[in-house]
Amino acid sequence: MEELFDTLEYAPEKRLKLAVLQLRDDAQRWWRSTSRMLRDSGTMLTWDIFCEAFRREYTPEPYFDSREREFDNLKQGDMRVAEYARRFSALLVYMPAVANHERTKRNKFLKGLRPDLYRMVLSGSPATFMDAVNNAVDIEESLMDPEAPVHQTTAHASQPAQAVSQSYQSPQGSQQSSRKQFRPRGKQFKKKGHSSSSGSVSSGSGSGSGSGSGGGFCSQCGGRHETS
Repeated sequence: MEELFDTLEYAPEKRLKLAVLQLRDDAQRWWRSTSRMLRDSGTMLTWDIFCEAFRREYTPEPYFDSREREFDNLKQGDMRVAEYARRFSALLVYMPAVANHERTKRNKFLKGLRPDLYRMVLSGSPATFMDAVNNAVDIEESLMDPEAPVHQTTAHASQPAQAVSQSYQSPQGSQQSSRKQFRPRGKQFKKKGHSSSSGSVSSGSGSGSGSGSGGGFCSQCGGRHETS
């Protein structure tokens, strides 16, 4: 019944009225007697009070003990956050001391999360149990979404750097190739004043057309002709 009420998002007052209408025979007589005693003691009749009184009357003690142990040992493990939160809430009904204390309930839920998720949710300082649940669900979805911005940033982060690197290396490479292409070759490109100390250079290894018999390079005009 509680799962149905949760799905329909009924307010606590409406839940109490609908639950009492479902009671029959012994259960109906029990509630009439119990509600009378509660009113006489000054206790306000609420949905939580009804649930606690009903479970004490109709739930075996060993069953309570097993649910309490399950709650104490509850961890998220391989469950999604939403599934873990549903199981946590279902067991809360057997733990009124925790259910009625917001800070204790929030802390217990947080400590049951996986360690990595626990740290991220805790950094957001959730004020209530529901804040912690909502934050955990949002963070989990962002981590599992392949289209999340964090993944896009990581995937494309190196591309601008690569483009800059390529654009930087390209002119240098072409400059080096042009230097190789137009590098002066042969003795005909020697400048004036760079001839041998004797004033002439042998033509045996020169790179001209034909070896010829005649002469070296002139130290004055740079041309090849007979020198005296």
